[in-house]
Amino acid sequence: MVTADLSGLVIVWRGITPMSQYQKEGVMSICVFADLNNIIKAQNLFFFGGKSGLVCLADDSKHCSEVCKVVGSIKCLMIYEKYNSVIIVTSGLLLV
Repeated sequence: MVTADLSGLVIVWRGITPMSQYQKEGVMSICVFADLNNIIKAQNLFFFGGKSGLVCLADDSKHCSEVCKVVGSIKCLMIYEKYNSVIIVTSGLLLV
């Protein structure tokens, strides 16, 4: 399970135990889990983003990297499995 709060703290949980946490700028409001054709089988990958326009790729093993920063808040994140890609839609209707 993944949770986020208003300060930008994202926490990955296994049961009632926090596995890892990431502090990011702004409110994180969108999260989507990614299989990415089993590139890394041992880790649960997910993308998250929010009002600051920042999109990150993280896992439950304390790895987190910024994928991109766009103008406007993130309104939608979708996984396009055929091409191992993520689709981002912003508040300004930018499609990435």
